[in-house]
Amino acid sequence: MTPTRLAVLSTLAIACGAFAQTSSLTLAGRVDLGPQYIDDGGNTTRRLDSGTYTASRLIVRGSEELGGGLSALFYLESRFNADLGATQSADKFWNAGSYVGLSSTHFGTITLGRQYVPIFWPFLFGDDTGPLRLHGYSAVQSVQRSNLARVTAAVSPIKAAGTLDSISDGVYTLNITSAFEDNLVIYKLPSFSGLTITGAVSAPEGYPSGGGKVYAGNAEYRNGALYLGYGVNRKEGRVPPGSNTAQKVTEQVITGTYAVVQDVNLWGNFHPWNFDSNGSKLSGRDFMLGVSFRMASGMVWANYAAKSIGDGCTDCNSRGFGIGYHHFLSKRSELWVATARVSNDANSANSLNGFAPDAPGKSVTGLAAGITLTF
Repeated sequence: MTPTRLAVLSTLAIACGAFAQTSSLTLAGRVDLGPQYIDDGGNTTRRLDSGTYTASRLIVRGSEELGGGLSALFYLESRFNADLGATQSADKFWNAGSYVGLSSTHFGTITLGRQYVPIFWPFLFGDDTGPLRLHGYSAVQSVQRSNLARVTAAVSPIKAAGTLDSISDGVYTLNITSAFEDNLVIYKLPSFSGLTITGAVSAPEGYPSGGGKVYAGNAEYRNGALYLGYGVNRKEGRVPPGSNTAQKVTEQVITGTYAVVQDVNLWGNFHPWNFDSNGSKLSGRDFMLGVSFRMASGMVWANYAAKSIGDGCTDCNSRGFGIGYHHFLSKRSELWVATARVSNDANSANSLNGFAPDAPGKSVTGLAAGITLTF
């Protein structure tokens, strides 16, 4: 950690003492680390990696009661690679959350800053791959959220990349939209009979003609063993970067989780998306099904997902599965082991946990284990 970052954390620690006298402040986080074996269809790799299950992170959050059901809040999160002792981002220390807001028991919550877009939460709560959810080996992550499309450039209907997509080494990639966004304003209504509705828009900084970058929302319903979620996200860009020619990617997701009997959960989702880049179009859809079983000392889970890409992109589909076991050492610590595989059609190059296949059409297989501590 650089002296500057150490000074930032030291200042926060000193401020915490005074802040905590009249309000709440929490220092929290996770550390996840373990060995990983990857076969990309051409090469094998043995590694020691951080964040294979869930990203290692440091969190500082707090709130202050203002009276009348109103409170002020803030949230700061830095994700890091525990195997290297280094932050994930070279230019963003609080790379996974940096926002401030106001919350009212009567009118809801508004937050401003770098945050997840609302579509992330239905993905998270519609997944049961471990107590912390969205395991890196979950088919949700590998098939549905790693990329919306990663195909041979020659068969892609979009030939000129912009700010939302890229072309490199003969592969066309359209990135996910359900990630953190800068300059986001999010408003969440108070929960009513188990239903919560959230909306979001980004500030138009850096975009021509005053156009916003992200428009998004979700609706979530909880009733005992049942969770239902819906999310939508539209993200705008330019092609080429800096021009006035628009790109628009829109994705939706419908998710659900249900405990069919005690300790046995069934869960799944359906995720369609479409992309328009200066009149050239690409669209696709994917789905996931999963099951999990909890025991006194651990849990097992398995899920499967398949992606289908249309608009004349031939042999561009992919499929994947994940299987894992988690052994609970305590409420905060767990040992885990997981395996996963992503299979690609001839022109598909979908990745597994960030590891791309050696060439389009090849499969990627992973086996990993680790220990995760939440504090």
